[in-house]
Parts: sequence; C-alpha cells; structure tokens
Amino acid sequence: MAGSLCFNLVLRRWRRVLSLLATPLLLLVCLHLLAIAGITPDSVRFALTKQAYLAEIKRADPPEEGQRFRTFVWDDTFRHKSYSTLVYDESDEIALPKGAQTAAWQKRLQKFCSEKRKECVTLDPGPNAFISVSKIGEHFYILDDSLPAAFP
Repeated sequence: MAGSLCFNLVLRRWRRVLSLLATPLLLLVCLHLLAIAGITPDSVRFALTKQAYLAEIKRADPPEEGQRFRTFVWDDTFRHKSYSTLVYDESDEIALPKGAQTAAWQKRLQKFCSEKRKECVTLDPGPNAFISVSKIGEHFYILDDSLPAAFP
C-alpha cells in the first residue's frame, strides 16, 4: 500500500491517493460500528460454532445430573495454557461477583476441577492476574485471564 501511495503521488493521481488514504479509515470506522453493535470476532466465532459446543455438552453431560458446567479452550495461544476460556454454566453463577456464588455451585466447580484438571477455571487467579467474565450467549461466557501471573 505504501508503494502504491508513493507511486500515485509521483504521478499526481490525486483521486487514487485520496482513495488509498480514506479506505483504511473507513474500514476502521466500520469495524468500530460493528463492535458497538456487539458484532465482534468472538461473537461471530461463537455463532458459527455454537451448535458443536451444545452437541458436546449434551453428549458429555446428561441433563438429569443437575445444572451442567463445562469449559472449552477458546484461545490456545500457548500450548499448555489458555488465556481465554469458553464456559458453559447452566446456573449462570459464574457471572456473579467473586464470592457471590452459592456453596452448591462452588462444590460443583471443585468436583469438575478434580475430574478434569486441564479444563478447570478459577475466579481467584492470584495477586498478579485479573479475570473478566463476559456473556456471549445463553449460559455461555468467555473467561479472560488478561494479565497472566506467569507464562507456561
């Protein structure tokens, strides 16, 4: 793009220069408007893969066992640690402020973590990390560990 911009400046093709400068700005404005409307890369990805996650939940966790809780790797930037996790919580208690969850929910999370250690999530990461939980769909949340305490 820089080469094309220089080439058109030298040839004094002002319309093309203006077009080359305006296109990225218009794209940024459009992306910002989409983000304001709630259409983000995460929401698009979730909309495309939601049925696969629901099928996995239905297959792995029968509904007669009570409220289901399941996690999925959402961002696998590093091999052994994920900084974004897709969480399915049928009780929606993961969205409550830390410490406001019921004892039954905490017990269910402890049981889940003891059975599936790699898929475990924590709402208390420690002093050097910050956890945010955002709703992405019905009973689905993205848990972000935005300031990891240590790299894998």
